[in-house]
Amino acid sequence: MGACTQPSGAGSVSASAPAPAFTLRCAGSATHTSGSVYCVRTDTRTGDVLRVDIAKLPVSNGPTGAAAGAAGRFQTECAAVNMAERSDFSCVRLNTESGELMLINLTKVGLTPS
Repeated sequence: MGACTQPSGAGSVSASAPAPAFTLRCAGSATHTSGSVYCVRTDTRTGDVLRVDIAKLPVSNGPTGAAAGAAGRFQTECAAVNMAERSDFSCVRLNTESGELMLINLTKVGLTPS
C-alpha cells in the first residue's frame, strides 16, 4: 500500500494543493430603504483581516480570465442586497496568491451554458 490510501473522488483533498494565502467572504446587509455589500479579506498566513472598500476596487470591463495557473488561484464571492424598491447583486474576485481584488461587472462577462 502507498502512503496515500484514501480513495479518489468527492471529498478527497490533494496533499500537494497548498492552502490559499488569502480568502474572501462577502454578505449583503439591507434595511427597507438602503443596503450594502460588505466583504472581508483574510491573510491566512498572518490572520490579518481587512474590510474591502468595494467602491475603490478596479472594475472588470470584459472577460475576466487570466493566464492559467494553479487550481484554486481565484475565488469569487457574491452577495445580494434586497430593499423595498430595488435589489443589488455584487461579485468580487480574489487572487488567492497575491490578494488582488476586482469587482466583476456582470453585464460584461460571458454566460454558461452558452
